[in-house]
Amino acid sequence: MAVRGACPLLRPPEGAKPEDANLMSGDWLANVSYRYLHSDRHFVGDVEQTQRQALGNQVINTSHFIDLGAQYAFTPRWSAGLTLPLVTSERSQLAPTNFNSVRYSTHATGIGDLRLGGYAWLWNPAKQPKGNIQLGLGLKAPTGDDGVSDRFLTASGPVDHPVDQSIQPGDGGWGFSVELNAYRVILPRTVVFLQAFYLFNPENTNDVLTWRDNNSTTPGNVTATPSSASYYEHFMSISDQYFARGGLSYTLVPKWGLSLSLAGRIEGIPVRDVLGDSDGFRRPGFSVDIEPGIEIMKGRYTFNLSAPVALYRNREKSVADEQASAYRLAHPVPGQNPNVHGDAALADYVLTASFAVRF
Repeated sequence: MAVRGACPLLRPPEGAKPEDANLMSGDWLANVSYRYLHSDRHFVGDVEQTQRQALGNQVINTSHFIDLGAQYAFTPRWSAGLTLPLVTSERSQLAPTNFNSVRYSTHATGIGDLRLGGYAWLWNPAKQPKGNIQLGLGLKAPTGDDGVSDRFLTASGPVDHPVDQSIQPGDGGWGFSVELNAYRVILPRTVVFLQAFYLFNPENTNDVLTWRDNNSTTPGNVTATPSSASYYEHFMSISDQYFARGGLSYTLVPKWGLSLSLAGRIEGIPVRDVLGDSDGFRRPGFSVDIEPGIEIMKGRYTFNLSAPVALYRNREKSVADEQASAYRLAHPVPGQNPNVHGDAALADYVLTASFAVRF
């Protein structure tokens, strides 16, 4: 459920020269960021499914994201940026029982979905050094592969099939994003900041099979009925994503450009997209984190490291869950739970690092 390309952007330290603190006309900013994600604890709603670890049948995702970015300033207020993600992921799962509960992995590696954005400060940064707001509008292109396949162990033998949605490099749809960056000096060396990002994906589903329903053309779950969420999950959903963080930054050593920060953070996938339909397979939900961070800004160079740690996680009911629940209520079966609610594994923490140079 991770939102990619969301590395922290803190305000330059107190005392920085204007030419060091801001992009001037004609300046370029090149950056590379890294994000590590490992998830193995399953949740239904906000209730952890501890039996998964006890039984040893939990699904384990490990992903590494590298974002390559470049930004050009037309003026101190107006700029444009390009971000190309690279991703490699592994998903470990348990094979069917006729393989004697063998654990095996599927993999996906490739470029992700490219983003092009335009950004504008509401005020000239040189004239408003104590506080400002930046707005951004971006376009997301489906450059990442949304149908990477690997070898699965199934009840009828090994078969090649698209890997799980959670490790596909792309989502298969065009989209656009809105962004907000804001800061304000409230005390000497102390800044309050806010960031927010929302990705709109108006398209409904892609053409990648999930093999979760009766209509699947590959061996898998071929017993799904309208009382199961799998029945409504023939193709993968193209979902919106969101991210927000806000907190305080304190300049500990001005001459080194060393700042420490502490923020609250939320990121996730909504149950329903703002625009368009939300059919197919998705795992909606969100994580609320506390995020300590450190940043060093010296001349043309900036380095940032942060580690969001989960405080609260919630795997929400998907549209398919709601459809299956509605069917069960309309067609009750003795002893059958009318509430259908899928699970998802969410990370305990995420590691994020970025390095940028202005020239």
